[in-house]
Amino acid sequence: MPGGKRGLVAPQNTFLENIVRRSSETSFLLGNAQIVDWPVVYSNDGFCKLSGYHRAEVMQKSSTCSFMHGDLTDKKTIEKVRQAFDNYESNCFEVLLYKKASK
Repeated sequence: MPGGKRGLVAPQNTFLENIVRRSSETSFLLGNAQIVDWPVVYSNDGFCKLSGYHRAEVMQKSSTCSFMHGDLTDKKTIEKVRQAFDNYESNCFEVLLYKKASK
């Protein structure tokens, strides 16, 4: 059809783009709070370099980073993190996470 649109244009997610752009000097991942277990939807290069995981290995895993828990990761603190996520609360926790190579 001449002059018609071909396909749909995906909406821009400016919120995520702004986070990524403004956080170039940090290591982080983003999770989807609308889905059970808050799957990772983005991890930046800094997080991948720091953790030893490739981006594809991290995607869709829980943003609580349960895949990085080890023997010395405190279970009570992890439960507090999960409760904060469940209640959409902002909080700060110190959690021992393990790099991929140290597991």
